[in-house]
Amino acid sequence: MGGEGDRPVDGDVSWPLRGRRRVGRLRRRVDLAEAVAELSQRALRADEPDALLRESLQVAVELTGADYGTAVRRLPDGRLRVAHELGPQPLPPGTILQPHRERSYLLRVVSTGQPFLSSDLANDPHVSPPEPLLSRGVVSGIAVPVRGAHEVSGVLGLHFHRRRRFGRHDVAAASALASVVATAWQQVEQRERLAHLALHDPLTELPNRVLFLDRLEQALAQQVAGPQNGPGGLAVMLIDLDDFKGVNDGLGHAAGDHLLRVAAQRLQAAVRPEDTVARLGGDEFGVLCHPVPDEATALRLARRMLVAVRRPVEVEGSSLTVSASFGLTSRAGTGTAPPTAGTLLGEADIALYRAKDRGRGQVQLYDERLQRSTRRRRQLESELQAALERGELRLHYQPVRRTRDLQTVGVEALLRWQHPTRGLLLPDDFVPTAEQTGLLVPIGTWVLNTACRQVSQWQARSLRGADPLWLSVNVSPRQLDDTRLPDAVAAALRETSLSEGSLVLELTETALMPGDATRREALLRLRNSGAQLFLDDFGTGFSSLTHLTELPVQAVKVDKSFVAGLPTNRRSAAVVSSLMTLSDELGLAVIAEGVETYEQLDALQEMHCQSVQGFLLDHPQALPHLETRSRTAQLREPRRLPL
Repeated sequence: MGGEGDRPVDGDVSWPLRGRRRVGRLRRRVDLAEAVAELSQRALRADEPDALLRESLQVAVELTGADYGTAVRRLPDGRLRVAHELGPQPLPPGTILQPHRERSYLLRVVSTGQPFLSSDLANDPHVSPPEPLLSRGVVSGIAVPVRGAHEVSGVLGLHFHRRRRFGRHDVAAASALASVVATAWQQVEQRERLAHLALHDPLTELPNRVLFLDRLEQALAQQVAGPQNGPGGLAVMLIDLDDFKGVNDGLGHAAGDHLLRVAAQRLQAAVRPEDTVARLGGDEFGVLCHPVPDEATALRLARRMLVAVRRPVEVEGSSLTVSASFGLTSRAGTGTAPPTAGTLLGEADIALYRAKDRGRGQVQLYDERLQRSTRRRRQLESELQAALERGELRLHYQPVRRTRDLQTVGVEALLRWQHPTRGLLLPDDFVPTAEQTGLLVPIGTWVLNTACRQVSQWQARSLRGADPLWLSVNVSPRQLDDTRLPDAVAAALRETSLSEGSLVLELTETALMPGDATRREALLRLRNSGAQLFLDDFGTGFSSLTHLTELPVQAVKVDKSFVAGLPTNRRSAAVVSSLMTLSDELGLAVIAEGVETYEQLDALQEMHCQSVQGFLLDHPQALPHLETRSRTAQLREPRRLPL
């Protein structure tokens, strides 16, 4: 049962006309629905967003009879930019609009998310239409929001040269097409975000390794093509933050991340707009400077970045000063064969390695001498790896004797390498390479296990009477960072059945630095594993006598530089005497290293130093003399040998 509006009434000649209009409106709605459905599917793919935007505006213009269809995009800074426009004399894409702040209906749609309709824009008391509309004869218009995921991202506007009243069907039609535009823009933004993430570091927002290499390849390609395709030379830098691991371990990963972000911002601010700063991974950054006229310019840029990074950083309520090491290589723009990207990165890495070897906050320029040095180091690394596998490493032992009667109380295990062509090598010849290449950990494990087995055999034979012989092995700061070391110590003691307290780990002052909570925890784990801790080479590092109260050690070994001055050097005598007094109060044993004369031995006996070690009494040997020395013992090897 329908109403009278559904059938003709006698005498009503307007019904056929109204019916035709209704059919026309229904047809337009069907056409709109079909067009929106098709365009929406294409919007999800977003293969050609510009073409899709043009077609959406074309459908809107055709179905509404509008003279202008305009899509306006809201920029992140709030400005409005024309994305596309159809109609006579359209505004070009990218045109920035200058709407009235208080009376702009475009800004009103963006801020409220509500449609705007006006049948007479020129005389509407509530708005001030932008000048381009009125100058082109626009009379009426409708504007609907283009909604993004979280906010209004733009406006779809339809404008007419004639006066027109708008109804809810007009708003629905425009809104449906605006949703197509919104979907297309969202898909494009999503793809752009994914592309950005694929080429940028999420923590610092800097380019990542992939984008860095791509830009480096482009710069090299320009050099190959010649100066007409790009000016000047280029420089590549690799940058490492000094002691970043200490910040990460001591203050936590959140502090480390903050430091990386600050460093990234400072590096970016210090370079030129045409340069690329990238985070390559961890605390390593890369910089591509292109173009650079010469090597001196590249060095100035590196030093500028060095100064920028060095400024104090507030981290977890503390002010830290963190330096960086720079490795730099450069190439002239013309006259040289272009290298590969891999070659340049390899050269910068070699230079960075040397910069870090020189200390903190250094800039090192690559040259051929560094290349030769690196080849020698890599050859030594390869040979050292083979030495570990072929059993070329050796241990020599130097006794530590009680000062008053020269009875052996312990032995220090000292590493040697029986090189197949160079003969017997001392630690200074290969241990630095082992530290830098990661081989020191397996070598240290071998030293620990081999020495424990040997001393266990000596203890079992009771070569030195009732008191068990103790063994000391040297541990570097790099080994102390290995979390597996306490387990390795406990396993070695368990497998060799060494007497309790027989194993001593000698650590340098750097490894025992006071105030380092991470290191202190590592030392406590070593103590709990069953080892004693000795402070080696006292007096050569940061420590003072007062630091001894903070260090978890059982004995102190006085560096041979102080022993060498005895008994005539008053300063050396004062240091050793003061150390004896303080150690006695702290319950620490004192061992004097480098005893080479009877005068030194006499002075140490007068000071009541507990133990001595040196060439006067023993040279390191595979099978040392462990029996008690007589007071008149003579050196079997009169020349001095380095330890």
